[in-house]
Amino acid sequence: MPRMMNDPDFKISQEAELWAEHVAPINSLVQDLRTEKPSESGPSVQFTAPLHGGTDATILCLMPNPEPANRPEDGIDMLSSEDDNALAEAMSLLLAEAGIDAKETIVWNAHPWYRAEDETGRLNAAQMNAGLEPMARLLRLVPTLRAVILMGKGPEEFWAKIVKKYPMAVSRITPIASFSPAPLSLSGTKAQREARMERRAEAMREARSLVRPARGPAGPRRETLVRADELGPEHLGRVIEVTDGNQTLHGPLLKAFQPSPEWRVTLTVGVADQRRSLGVAADTWVRIYRGTGAR
Repeated sequence: MPRMMNDPDFKISQEAELWAEHVAPINSLVQDLRTEKPSESGPSVQFTAPLHGGTDATILCLMPNPEPANRPEDGIDMLSSEDDNALAEAMSLLLAEAGIDAKETIVWNAHPWYRAEDETGRLNAAQMNAGLEPMARLLRLVPTLRAVILMGKGPEEFWAKIVKKYPMAVSRITPIASFSPAPLSLSGTKAQREARMERRAEAMREARSLVRPARGPAGPRRETLVRADELGPEHLGRVIEVTDGNQTLHGPLLKAFQPSPEWRVTLTVGVADQRRSLGVAADTWVRIYRGTGAR
């Protein structure tokens, strides 16, 4: 059922889980973005709804920017495919038709801040440039991403900028061109509308085929997320995954060294029988697994 946020009980349950483990790092980023660029008319950036995969997501649904008309009148402002508006309803139906669970996805805006009331049209260059650094920060939090559905021309142009500026951060992610779920994207002749609708559906199917795991027993699941400066002796020997945005290390933790609070944390990890070290910010989120690898 689309528009589930219209159900008061469902919305309350989502608000109660706003700081669940899988979305807490992303919603911490949202809080930072709100502080960096506040708005007089209400929250400037939407939280990520916990019904989505958060830090475990494999598919990114990239939209242009949030529309002021879709800002909720009460409660916590969350971005999801179950929002009570036509755009979210269309996205929810597209996901369902492709057999993609919301837990496999995360929804984000190229320009995460609400556009001004008098702004219309596609993303402009200034908005795209402003969204680059927040996107880089988001990518560091979701190392499991394998596909991004570019929902419109604006997100396509924005992703091209991301690829140019952060090539290593997106090397694992396959971009898939699509159209916006917004009803206005289906203007034109009947043939044009049908072609766009088919392309939107095909993009979802492409993403599903890219990220769906091979048949067979599932690998070890993530146990928890820990900030780099909170790693201790109890984590030595545990399999971790950590990224600085350019490279990712995955393997047993051999050493975690932080010379002083203002310095970066140096993590030494066993990778393919070799010792590899990576310096990361103290507040970098480290994924810790129960077994010998990521699912």
